[in-house]
Amino acid sequence: MRNPLPALLLAGAAFAQEGFVSGPSLGLLHDPAARTLHTVNGMPSAALMSAQLPSADGTAWLSAAPGGAYALGLSSETGQVVRITATGRETLDALPSGAQGVRFSPSGRSALLRAGERIAAVTGLAGTSSVSWEFTAPEGAALSISDDGSRALTLFEGRLTQHRSDGSASELIAADARLAVYLEDSLSVAALTQEDGVLLLLEGEETRRLPLPEGAAHPVAVAGDGSYLLAASAEGLVARLAPDGRAAETISCACAPTTITRTNRGSLYRLNDAGEGPVWLLDTSGAQPAILFIPPFVKEAE
Repeated sequence: MRNPLPALLLAGAAFAQEGFVSGPSLGLLHDPAARTLHTVNGMPSAALMSAQLPSADGTAWLSAAPGGAYALGLSSETGQVVRITATGRETLDALPSGAQGVRFSPSGRSALLRAGERIAAVTGLAGTSSVSWEFTAPEGAALSISDDGSRALTLFEGRLTQHRSDGSASELIAADARLAVYLEDSLSVAALTQEDGVLLLLEGEETRRLPLPEGAAHPVAVAGDGSYLLAASAEGLVARLAPDGRAAETISCACAPTTITRTNRGSLYRLNDAGEGPVWLLDTSGAQPAILFIPPFVKEAE
């Protein structure tokens, strides 16, 4: 497949010369290295990052939700969780103070807040947020929560456990799991083990084994919904799979993916974090997936 980078770079450079973009937005984007928060303005094929939002200053940690409608952070001054949007900031008094980090659901409607081994499942994040239920997990465990906030996953030392809002828990994979996430608007789980070339789809009591295409046999990120599953390798190959495993499409990205996170455009996913280079995007709206990018933010000389 032809490398799309040269054409994209030319398009991005031409668009950048026109200056700041208003109107359509792809939502908020967090730069973890610079610890800044930006809005992404414009259409997917020609988008630019704004200057950092001052409302995100003074946070001990910060994370933008999938979809980009808001970000959560911890106030360095008060220790309270704050919700930040493109237009302002508010303290969420109903959420526990002193949280050490957050893990969002696939669409950003729910989240897990960690404080040591205590994990709080939070719902209503687009409006009146509240803690729905809690459980404990070892420090260092990887976390995932379903969009409806009723279930959560913990992955620790290869063991994958599912927790439910009624207080029950069950082990899904006993020894060699390495990554697991809920699918969007679903209680189904996409999981990877140490076995190369296979993605596991856990639906209730059923486990489906889906073959991964060559080049994406050892993904670093997975995501998806009822229509398709996505898997990305560190080498830049992204695969789109049918849930029944019968079809697979691949596309190469001139990047090293680290995530597959939805933007506020339903068919558009972010493949890496903001930083010094471009933010790469996967567009799944067409018959064939496409790769787009957002140029890095460049501060104007004073």
